[in-house]
Amino acid sequence: MSADVLANKELVKRMLEGNVRALSRLMSVVERDPDAVAEIMKDVYPRIKPARRIGLAGPPGAGKSTLLGNLIRKAHELELRVGVLCIDPTSPITGGALLGDRIRLSGTYNLKDVFIRSVASGQSLGGLAEATKYHTLLLEAFGADVILIETVGLGQVGYDIRNIAETLLLVLVPESGDTIQILKSGILELADAVIVNKADRDGADEIAETLLFAFGHPRDGWQIPVIKCVARDNKGTDDIWEEVKRHYNYLNDTGRLENYHDPRADLDEALQFQFRRLMRDGLVDTIPRTKARADKVERGETDPYSASSEIFKILFKESSYERDKQ
Repeated sequence: MSADVLANKELVKRMLEGNVRALSRLMSVVERDPDAVAEIMKDVYPRIKPARRIGLAGPPGAGKSTLLGNLIRKAHELELRVGVLCIDPTSPITGGALLGDRIRLSGTYNLKDVFIRSVASGQSLGGLAEATKYHTLLLEAFGADVILIETVGLGQVGYDIRNIAETLLLVLVPESGDTIQILKSGILELADAVIVNKADRDGADEIAETLLFAFGHPRDGWQIPVIKCVARDNKGTDDIWEEVKRHYNYLNDTGRLENYHDPRADLDEALQFQFRRLMRDGLVDTIPRTKARADKVERGETDPYSASSEIFKILFKESSYERDKQ
């Protein structure tokens, strides 16, 4: 066993004991070293306790970070352990997060039982960073009760958050009339609740009424609420939190909550991750079908991440053997 693997195992052990620095270092490892993901997740996955996952999406300037700060404080008041992932544009100079939400969320990052991390979006076009799912799982293993995920400012390509967040809040402002047309065929259709922020401005009532009309019919039995707030003054935060709770109950009652914690879904995502890595290296050009290992994941006998790594190792070895025979 290599020194790096042993070091990562020690980090996992310390993180599971409640060490925040170990959690932060593990997040850095899964960001920068894809080869380490499978071993880390093999140790972490059995210790995961599902947290409440809430996503915030919307165009730049809608006030997502201010609203995020209000939700952090609300969860803290309820004595919940909070994990926060802020996905920012990537700096062209350092490669790190460009905006740095630790600055924008001043007054919250030092609260007890609140962990905030700014993450660069990298080459991802889906509003999240490639390692966001792994960060989420690490936070769940760490013991987070609530995970808040703020996407990078998005348009029609920001769908990735839908695969992770159980409840997706779309934040708009009264000036978003043209933006709604842009988003209509995209993220707007995926929202579980729409927040009209800066509702003290002219046009707020009109855009709220337009949205209520647009969501006149329930989607799969869920009536999408439209909530007006003024995040700058912390007005409307309680209403948003109540709708988040109501949506959680809806997901739980209808059995949809399980979809976000289905190991087979995680296996599919892990396979895609491995496939993208190998495609970037030009090693394979087909998607594997390895039912036995998928069945082991479904039965809970192994985790999705090390299973996906094994599948691709087998595939590559078999592909190499066939090429050598020819």
